[in-house]
Amino acid sequence: MSAIQSLLRVMTLRDAEAIILEAGKVPSLRRRGQVEQMAMPPIEGKLLADFAEPLTAGRPASDWPSSIPFTDTDGATYSVTVERGAAGLRMVVRRAKAPPPPAPPPASPPAPPATTAGADPKPQAWWAKSRAADPGRVPAPAPAAAAAGANGDAMARLAALLHPPIAIAKDRGASDVIVSTGQPVRMRTGGYLEQLELAVDDAELAACVAQLGSSTDHSAEIDGTRVRINVFDHLGGFGVAARLIRDTVPTLAELALPPEIAPVIELREGLVLVCGPTGSGKSTTLASLVDLLDQRRAAHVITLEDPIEYRFAARRCLIHQRELGTHIPTFAAGLRAALREAPDVILLGELRDRETIAAALTAAETGHLVLATLHAPSAAGAIDRVIDAFPETAQRQVRWQLATCLRTVITQYLLPRKDGGRAPAAEVVPVTAAVANIIRKGDLHTLPTAISTGRDAGMVPLERSLARLVESGAVSPQVVKKIAADHDLLSVLTKGK
Repeated sequence: MSAIQSLLRVMTLRDAEAIILEAGKVPSLRRRGQVEQMAMPPIEGKLLADFAEPLTAGRPASDWPSSIPFTDTDGATYSVTVERGAAGLRMVVRRAKAPPPPAPPPASPPAPPATTAGADPKPQAWWAKSRAADPGRVPAPAPAAAAAGANGDAMARLAALLHPPIAIAKDRGASDVIVSTGQPVRMRTGGYLEQLELAVDDAELAACVAQLGSSTDHSAEIDGTRVRINVFDHLGGFGVAARLIRDTVPTLAELALPPEIAPVIELREGLVLVCGPTGSGKSTTLASLVDLLDQRRAAHVITLEDPIEYRFAARRCLIHQRELGTHIPTFAAGLRAALREAPDVILLGELRDRETIAAALTAAETGHLVLATLHAPSAAGAIDRVIDAFPETAQRQVRWQLATCLRTVITQYLLPRKDGGRAPAAEVVPVTAAVANIIRKGDLHTLPTAISTGRDAGMVPLERSLARLVESGAVSPQVVKKIAADHDLLSVLTKGK
């Protein structure tokens, strides 16, 4: 989605009648007869030219229509006026009025569904009585779906197949179970794979994966444990990777994460990113933050997950959990819908593509707190990845957006402990005025210096977390050196160990 379309979305979300875009000037919104400037830098003439080119179709300015219809990637329609002045292009974009809905054709009242043998007759009786009282208001109830369709049957068979290894993994405190055609079952304990003297029925595994579809995510409860499942095919056959999920959401203290992370839940708007490699516990950290927020203040929280992992038992908050593929078609579509559902906080499972990132920036700009994960090795890497998701013509605009709405970047790693298990190391970067200026200018090579010298602002360099693990004897120096970006700082903090 282009930067211009992002501005049109902001116009819609702020319920403005029009947006005025002029080359070299700050965009303005027209709301209820008043014109107000947006909190952003002047817009570049090239952005306007790129947007106007397909609308004007290369015709001379004298032939431009007074109103040009435009439909964005979401299907929203607008009316665009394009003018060329001495300073460059000027556009006024107005929201198109929706046509009145067509009158529904007359239809005979539907008959109540037949009562099946053994079914509870009360819903049928309620329907008949209600329709008799007001036949135009009460619709017929939809036919009841089968308790388990084809996918439900495949999931039930897969759960039975995985039950023995999941029970062993649960008993031994493992995090994952991996099953593959023609291979012994393996589980991951303390970050290391361990082979079990256990095999599964290859034919049954193939049937389940074929039914569910390769490279799809699912969730299930097996042996009393919630499990996140990915099924896939590969060169040698079929496989399943199952992640065991705790029954209760762990606290930040139980995760041994720095206390400097907790203040992010006091934020009322903006974007918070939790970064790190796959399997570093990003989703668990987000869940801990939501659980902590639920203890401290009342808020409406909407989570968009793939799939739902932890189930929150809400206390002070109202929490709605939505799953990709079940409740929402895509993260971007779920975000757009969430903005109309009066949330205070939106938890986004992952920033995966440009459309989702653009929607997250819009949500953060319009007064919501957005918590999201991103695969990136550091704060600088996360900022780079967000900006690089957009075409070069839009990147300056995105840098300004990010500098305005980004609040904190948390990056975490899980390192193997000497005594078994894994220990977390984290980098915490609050976006101060200095950091925002670095983002705005694109001087990310100076960000590590700002982090290492910003202790008073709540900065936690990754090297400081790594040094603590070495000093406590939990992790060997050789392990932390593979993770540290600044070996000089690490050497100083660990006194040369």
